[in-house]
Amino acid sequence: MLEQCYSEVPFSNWGSTVKNTPRFTFLPTTVLGVQNVVSYASANNYRVRCGGYRHSWSSIFSQDNEIFLSFVSLDVVNNLPDPMSIAPGEYNPATVSELKTIELKEQNAPGKRLCRIGVAVTNEEFRRWAVANKDWSLPADVILVEVTVGGVNAPICHGAGIGNKTISDYVRRIEYVDCHGEHRVVDDKYLIKAAAGAFGLLGVVTHVTIELDAMTYAVMEPLKVDIGLAIPPLEKEDIPQALREGWFHATDASQQIAAATAEFERRAANDYYSEWFWFTYQKKAWVNTFNTTTDPIGLTNYPDDANVFLQWIQNWLGGVLISIPFFNAIPGYWQAQLVATMGMSALPPTLGESATPTMKTLLPNALHFRRGIQNMPVRDMEFQIPLPPRRDDPSKPDFSIVQRAWWDVIKLVYADAGKEDPSSPMRLTLELRIMGGSDMLMAPQKGNSLGTASIEILTLPDAVADDEWTEFAQKVADVWTGYGSGTLNVRPHWAKEWETIRFKGQEARTYLKHVAYPAQIKEFKAALALIGSQQGWALEDLQKRFSNELWDKMVFEP
Repeated sequence: MLEQCYSEVPFSNWGSTVKNTPRFTFLPTTVLGVQNVVSYASANNYRVRCGGYRHSWSSIFSQDNEIFLSFVSLDVVNNLPDPMSIAPGEYNPATVSELKTIELKEQNAPGKRLCRIGVAVTNEEFRRWAVANKDWSLPADVILVEVTVGGVNAPICHGAGIGNKTISDYVRRIEYVDCHGEHRVVDDKYLIKAAAGAFGLLGVVTHVTIELDAMTYAVMEPLKVDIGLAIPPLEKEDIPQALREGWFHATDASQQIAAATAEFERRAANDYYSEWFWFTYQKKAWVNTFNTTTDPIGLTNYPDDANVFLQWIQNWLGGVLISIPFFNAIPGYWQAQLVATMGMSALPPTLGESATPTMKTLLPNALHFRRGIQNMPVRDMEFQIPLPPRRDDPSKPDFSIVQRAWWDVIKLVYADAGKEDPSSPMRLTLELRIMGGSDMLMAPQKGNSLGTASIEILTLPDAVADDEWTEFAQKVADVWTGYGSGTLNVRPHWAKEWETIRFKGQEARTYLKHVAYPAQIKEFKAALALIGSQQGWALEDLQKRFSNELWDKMVFEP
């Protein structure tokens, strides 16, 4: 059964980096519907690719004249603003379709419980379900609520906190429709490491069973800290002149930096969740790290309904602003200044709040502390940098590489700030998350036993139109991939922008295939082949039915 089918509908992803026209676009709501589509594709020699909210920048989607499966209504994904996060109501399992079900399963360990989730369930629907039940939560998640569980899982996305792995690492069972239209299951402890992060190559995933944690409460105490003291530089002189506050020239400046460095390392090494934001040209950074507790006393609903609505309005207005011809006509420097000032002022502590407001809220609310992000499209490049061991104690991570990665970007932003008409390629934010490694075979965090610095740069679409973004992104990539004399295996987030980058002089796909991932790709293909030998298909069948031009190159070609 199929709800809707469209012919020759143009496709564009959220970031406007991928455009094509599939032959057919299907919107299935049942497993049988997915099976029918795959059977039709097999009979007519079409390839099948899937999408949710289309929040990936790389070429992981369908292609011209192939079949695209959308698990979100076309009206929703093609029109902004998206009202989901402010729409009233709770998730109601009695009224949802088969691909939107949330079902608690057995408790498989103390404080752990399995949950079967349909791939069309959005993060907002799951958040509402978790908050309403107050018993179980995902341990980590992306901030966005306007994405689907299937869309978050397939390209191996992640949250933050050195004790947390990727979201795919918590998947214990995958249900999918294979190349023959059969509904299959993978729950082997080893094979799930390939199946749970397979980029849609295994088949059309219909449900994922994820291991949840017993509900805890996040104690949030966000700070706005001088940029030089949030993540301090390795050398005081690395701070650009425009960002040097009064403390910079104080006699105890070195002691202040030393104390701030210790505080940064404490947060990075110990806090449950750890994230830092810098809005371009702002003199302060936003520090959002927190720990959890099982004590519910003092629990609040954060962000509350009024705050959610305000966030939604702010992001909607931001989306409107960046689409206005007059805004795009002003110099990029002033675009960045305006958007950065607005963005920073919207984060707590806001006007009237204490310098360090404390909010104790359910963990799912804290993980999704910003709503309505969908309403403002951006461009985004994110890399995963392995944390190397400390020289004095190889059992602990050396966070100085994080300081270098952070300040190298800031210095690039200010490289031509003194010019009469400075370029401003990074017009939004620099973001950093500290997280763990990963057991997923194709994760960019795999092998990072001491943790990972997940760092990204974001800009406005007009920076691309002004021909400033691509060159800047390449400069940043050159710096980040050069650490450790180039010996660290620094890799991009699969779903972000990376295909236009040259890695150490090599074309991106060639580098990732033959330098960054050769052993992982080999193991990934072997694991998929083993699944196929058990379930009646071969790797050639996967390529024929579920691949695209990108994955042909990355996985299936010799």
